[in-house]
Amino acid sequence: MRRVLEIDALAHDGRGIARPDGKVCFVGGALPGERVEARLLARRARLEEWVAERVLEPSAERVAPTCPLVGRCGGCDLQHLAPEAQRRHGERVLLDLLARQAGLVPERLDPPLASAPFGYRRRARLAVWTPRRGRPVVGFREAAGRRVVAVDGCPVLAPPLDALPGRLAHEVARLVAPGRVGHLDLALADGADGRVRPVLGVHCTGPEPEADRERWRAFGAARDAWVFLGGTGLRHCVHAPAGEDPGAGPAYALPAFDLRLAFEPGDFLQGNGPVNAALVERVVALAEPAPERRVLDAFAGLGNFALPLARGGATVDALEAAPELVLRGRRNAEANGLASVRFAVADLATEPVPLPPGAFAAAVLDPPRAGARALVAALAARGVPRIVYVSCDPATLARDARVLAEAGYTLASLALVDMFPQTHHQEALACFTRPA
Repeated sequence: MRRVLEIDALAHDGRGIARPDGKVCFVGGALPGERVEARLLARRARLEEWVAERVLEPSAERVAPTCPLVGRCGGCDLQHLAPEAQRRHGERVLLDLLARQAGLVPERLDPPLASAPFGYRRRARLAVWTPRRGRPVVGFREAAGRRVVAVDGCPVLAPPLDALPGRLAHEVARLVAPGRVGHLDLALADGADGRVRPVLGVHCTGPEPEADRERWRAFGAARDAWVFLGGTGLRHCVHAPAGEDPGAGPAYALPAFDLRLAFEPGDFLQGNGPVNAALVERVVALAEPAPERRVLDAFAGLGNFALPLARGGATVDALEAAPELVLRGRRNAEANGLASVRFAVADLATEPVPLPPGAFAAAVLDPPRAGARALVAALAARGVPRIVYVSCDPATLARDARVLAEAGYTLASLALVDMFPQTHHQEALACFTRPA
């Protein structure tokens, strides 16, 4: 079924909203002010889902997508909206959710942490599908399904990752056992010599034949790349770039704090290197680390915030649920000469939340999309006067902010974090304060 729809708003997830006959219709690929010819995807009791197939009257904020796979590949869903308009939409979503769900308006709205529109992403996971007949397919999952869309190059990936998908498809096709490649993790490493190099993690579903291991070694040597093979948590480095220590592994740099953080393929890293560097600087400024001040870093990962906070002079308790990340965080602290960071394993979603005893001058939170409702309640009960919250989901941020608002906290500052341009996924940095 097809019909012409007039779009009057943009939903939080980036789809246009039309209201023909008073019924809410979500329209993928449409923008406010447009008339589009759309195709019906699904009909429910109170809403319908459509996709725009032809734009009859375009918005002034519409731009031509850079990537020819838009609409098929599930990676980008807002390439048709100008970058500045994407950020304005993200700010509106944040302010709307916080006002409606938590009754909070920021005392100060800081400038967005903006990103280049393309060539920004420093990590990605490529899906691999090996049919019984024919060549393996390497790429990303399709927008509305599980099929793998073949990708030769990706404009949102940072160089030199942007050209790797097509080359990797060629490499997988040459393997003796291509069906044993489950997926491929890509990342960027900052070399000790200042050069940026690719990191490839080949996730294997079974033992790799020696001929295939040798082919991956040759791939790494030809591209001056790190290459790791193995299953989950059992990867082995089969190639390290010249001059790099295979035992230390790849690392990314935070030059403002004279830090290098080692990681392994598949570890959680913020996806946008330049935005992450700016985010770390702003988080540290908001947390106000100093000697004699104790700071909690929750969901600490490899130490992305904990180590810069310690560099600022604070004593840092870094809590993380994944034991392997805690181990790498400890190694990162030791390698950077920071004895004032204490990493510990803690499941911060359990109640009661296993917080270390004693008082904290500030807490930094960087939870997953599920948020940190139990943790913020525990921090409020502990009386932590300053909470710096890095959010990857505005909806759970607003939910957790309501807990803090009910405990007497104010929203001292808020900023959009433009971590993933060309998508509707928006991140945020919020600082909550309460008198001691």
